[in-house]
Amino acid sequence: MAEQTPTTHCPECGGQFTAEETCTERYHACMALELTDPDYGAVHHFTVPAYMLQHPSRLSAEGWQAMAQILHEFLVDGVSPARMRQLIQQQQKTRPKSFSMVKGMPATQPSWTWTTTIMAVRLEDPALYCADVRAWAEAVHDDIQQNSQ
Repeated sequence: MAEQTPTTHCPECGGQFTAEETCTERYHACMALELTDPDYGAVHHFTVPAYMLQHPSRLSAEGWQAMAQILHEFLVDGVSPARMRQLIQQQQKTRPKSFSMVKGMPATQPSWTWTTTIMAVRLEDPALYCADVRAWAEAVHDDIQQNSQ
């Protein structure tokens, strides 16, 4: 019986695993920091969409498109998390969502290689962390823009 070689890269985002963690474990570490320390939590609105877009198995096809639009609005349009919540609440009152972020036709794996993944985010300092998360989110957005044309 042949020995299985451990996976060294994420099959979805291509991020290189370390001896200590996978990208899923890094995401959980990020969430723990963001949800317990406001200095880290300042970029939560970038972390979640960037991670979900690079891990499409967690989203429906329509959910992936919606997540890409949300990331665009945060990065390009400068919409704040508070304003995004207001916009979503207003939209739900006038036009209920006709799709599920997670149920339905599954999102497909993008055919391109992501420029940056969550594995490049440094956790040890809030300022570095926030800069890394923003740079990663911008790279995800740029990759989508360049490859969706």
